[in-house]
Amino acid sequence: MIHINAHVIILDSHEQLEGWSSYDHVIRLAMDFIAHCPLDPGNGLPWYLQYSCFWIDPLRPTVWPDNPAGKFAWAVTTLIKYYPYSGDQRLIEIVRVMLDRLWEYRTPEHFAWGGIPYASAHPGTGIYFGARADGEYATEPDKVAQIGRAYLDFYELTGDKQYFQMGSHCAEVLADKLEPGDETHSPIPFRVTVQEGSVIEAYTAHIIPLVRLFDKLVKLGEKKYQTGRDLAWDWIEKYPLRNNVWKGHFEDIRIDQENKNRDQLSPLETARYILQHHERYPQWKATVKGILDWVIQILGSPEFFSAIPIHEQLFCYFPMGSHTARFASICARYAELSGDEHYREVARRCFNWATYMANDDGTVTVGIDRPDYYNQCWFTDGYFDYVPHFIDGMAAMPECSPSDSDHLLRSTNVIQKITYQPLEISYRTFDGSGVQKLRLTFCPVQVLVGSTPLACTEQLNTAPGWRWDDELRVLEINPGAREVLIQGR
Repeated sequence: MIHINAHVIILDSHEQLEGWSSYDHVIRLAMDFIAHCPLDPGNGLPWYLQYSCFWIDPLRPTVWPDNPAGKFAWAVTTLIKYYPYSGDQRLIEIVRVMLDRLWEYRTPEHFAWGGIPYASAHPGTGIYFGARADGEYATEPDKVAQIGRAYLDFYELTGDKQYFQMGSHCAEVLADKLEPGDETHSPIPFRVTVQEGSVIEAYTAHIIPLVRLFDKLVKLGEKKYQTGRDLAWDWIEKYPLRNNVWKGHFEDIRIDQENKNRDQLSPLETARYILQHHERYPQWKATVKGILDWVIQILGSPEFFSAIPIHEQLFCYFPMGSHTARFASICARYAELSGDEHYREVARRCFNWATYMANDDGTVTVGIDRPDYYNQCWFTDGYFDYVPHFIDGMAAMPECSPSDSDHLLRSTNVIQKITYQPLEISYRTFDGSGVQKLRLTFCPVQVLVGSTPLACTEQLNTAPGWRWDDELRVLEINPGAREVLIQGR
């Protein structure tokens, strides 16, 4: 028998890798673990507030630098996707505690980088002021952008204005520091000291969080950020999208002044952004395919029963579950938009490989290699930067989602509230714009916005309406309003 971690592998009739369990089951195991995360007996804090990772053999925290800003930003990403998918509200208050604590330990306002969160921290304290490669009293501006966007997303979810103010402050600081950049200097540095503002490491290709942050503020009416948004995107197009110098995300990796490292996160998240806004980019197919092929060439493992496990980066060259799932989610969305069935199949097999990181007790190991990665679990790589990729995958490949329960798979607007009942689903969006995609157990009879029936249409377009795919049992809705009620038989 062949194993991946604790699981005997499952192959189909063509000897291609199947998942050990469904994608739905895997992500529910992970989210249940977060809901019942162990507490530190010394300070009573759950592990996710003070540790980046933990061991499972036996179960205990790992003494390794914490990564609060990136970790909590990914937690918001997970929440924004998992809550509409499941209707499970438990994660909302968990994430609120994360965001509030991170803000409590932000840098003093009089510092050069004032009033912004720290990317790293010493483990086991729940107190954040830098650690490891960053150094104490240092941070990473790309994580400031990432968590700034997360604060804005949480504002849209809850309506709580203080989170808008937190995200806006992050944007103000970043906009003030923004520079055009060049081949060796990104528009914001990768690492800086927060008190004096000196640059520790000048280059990161992980600039897409900055674009996302400014995009969101522009949409919310803060038009002054359009110039900074365009500057950041122009730099991405001019440099990493051309020269493939993709590096500068992981906070615990040594300083790399010569820019020798390469990672998969910065190119793949850039590809995700292009796919989300593909109508803006005429060359999106060639650009995204080029990124996918580059990741396979530089960081792909040899095929394992048709799956391609993806290494994290050159400086930590191990195949890992979350990064393989990220790659799979981009392949799935690319296939959905382009019709390229090859990448759809790649996505399926890579997702299947990533399921083998999850265990029945809710622990999700980071990878497979001994002595460390088969029994080490990261709150990013096993949970908050793992779960949302599967949900994105099910949205792009609805046949991989459950057929015996109802789920909202994708929304281009934040879902503030959702209720699942037999033959009926109701939900409310932040502002009424956007499109939602659901897979249902029932056939919809009507879709109401407020008390007004929405028109059923053959093809969804910019006008409000809904479209039903009876074969896949997929409902797509452009409501043009905040309150939506789906009724069926």
